[in-house]
Amino acid sequence: MTVIHVPDAPHIEGLRFRTYEGEHDVPAMARVMNAATSANGSPEYQPESLVRNELLHATSTDPREDMVLGFVGDELVAISMVTFEDANEGMRHYQSYGYVEPRWRHQGLGTALLSRAEARLRELAGAHRQPAPPLLVTWVDGPDVGANRLVESTGYARVRTYHYMVRPDLDAIEAPEPPEGIVIRAVERGELRQVWDAMSEAFRDHFGAMDMSEMAFRGWVESPRMDPEGMIVAFAGDEVVAGVQAAITPGENEERGYLRGWTDPVFTRRPWRRRGLAFACLGRALTVLRDWGMTSAQLGVDTENPNEALTLYRKHRFEAVFTETEWHKPLPL
Repeated sequence: MTVIHVPDAPHIEGLRFRTYEGEHDVPAMARVMNAATSANGSPEYQPESLVRNELLHATSTDPREDMVLGFVGDELVAISMVTFEDANEGMRHYQSYGYVEPRWRHQGLGTALLSRAEARLRELAGAHRQPAPPLLVTWVDGPDVGANRLVESTGYARVRTYHYMVRPDLDAIEAPEPPEGIVIRAVERGELRQVWDAMSEAFRDHFGAMDMSEMAFRGWVESPRMDPEGMIVAFAGDEVVAGVQAAITPGENEERGYLRGWTDPVFTRRPWRRRGLAFACLGRALTVLRDWGMTSAQLGVDTENPNEALTLYRKHRFEAVFTETEWHKPLPL
């Protein structure tokens, strides 16, 4: 175990910080993550299996170096983690994530851990050759008043808004036939690499940074959410042109008391846009969820997506139920 010094940590009896030690930390981490997001009203749910998979396939971070776990006595009460990715706009994003167990909020833990995360990110950035001036990046749940005040007071500016959207039922699903020459179907596991490459190409037009590395591909394929029968893809001959992933997060429905699946991500490669392919694939993905016994669906969207994703989802009767914001801050080296 490596003890970590966190400058300006609050004076809480029994408070200590250490590094991530391995998979035995995952159950407590999942508990804190879900308690924090649930307190904010977020639809996000992180089962232990998903947290474990993400840590196993981390690309630009070493959890044993870049994660801080805060304990009061033997109880995990706070988590901080940093990573970095190259954005489509050309600069490198140095990202921080933080969770504080709701019972321990408003005591200075979030402030101290954000400062510690920024210090680690400056250290990482100083060792890198930069493609463009780097940025500090973090995300905040809309209803989390304390976190919004914290990032704004420390120099971050809000740059993007994201909606979680829910379709409240799976009745009367529209799933039109695709244009002539296009076939829409589920894929075999051996076709997932081809789908990943098509998604990677499509997402180059999206805002921000997305990890499309080989390790990220392995994490996607090995994710507990992956079922190739839910990967609904439009093919033009042998070419992947669009698709939607239908998925169920293990444990989410039992925890939240509903029957809801995800239809996310949604993608269409640039030459095939404006032909109704995403609408048709999404309709079929909703049908898959209904066949799996779900009664509602959810997804996430960038409200400023230039390809009118928000309009597409509204046509499929998705409604915004939650907002998350992305914040940026210059990172002087």
